[in-house]
Amino acid sequence: MRHSRSIGDLRADVAANCRTLLALAGREGLSVLVTETVRDAEYQRMLAEKGYAAKGAVTPSFHADHAGLAFDICKNEAGHEYDDPVFFERVGRIGKMLGFSWGGDWKSFPDRPHFQWDAGGTYTSAMIRAKRYPPPMPRYEEEEMTQQQFDAMMENYLKRLAQQTPAGWSAEARAWAEQNGLIAGDEAGNKQYRSFLTREQMAVLMQRYDAMRRGE
Repeated sequence: MRHSRSIGDLRADVAANCRTLLALAGREGLSVLVTETVRDAEYQRMLAEKGYAAKGAVTPSFHADHAGLAFDICKNEAGHEYDDPVFFERVGRIGKMLGFSWGGDWKSFPDRPHFQWDAGGTYTSAMIRAKRYPPPMPRYEEEEMTQQQFDAMMENYLKRLAQQTPAGWSAEARAWAEQNGLIAGDEAGNKQYRSFLTREQMAVLMQRYDAMRRGE
């Protein structure tokens, strides 16, 4: 009886995108553990008998050790491996973005831990059992952000930052700065306390402070 959890036992293209799924999930704070990759017919029969596989699915297909096209996951948290549907929904979304079919979308036998490469559903279990395999899975590549996109993103971020309400702990210092003419705000009178301070603004503040100190 053979069943493996090694990503290295998957077909190379599937293994590469499996590792990418783990990395992208990690960025979102999702700790994912791969629980199974390939299995043989004996292990598949055992799963079917215990109800862990679809009824009648006694021969492995995408998980077959001659295919290496599927893997199963769980939440890497002892005692809560399978009881968090939101976790699986989020990982499922990432997997589908990479091109995998997600078992959580299946109607007859939902299998949330399961992911497989079937070329968008064009390859069936029967085809895999007959050793008719899908073409190589495209490698996921994140789109590079253009300078224009970055500039627009930063402009929006700075606008949102300027609109944020200052913290209460700075109230006394802010009142003092305004009363002494150190902080005047922009043309509309907005003080923008949560915005970044440029060198230009720092120079003006230092000049105003020096004038205040000398009583000018």
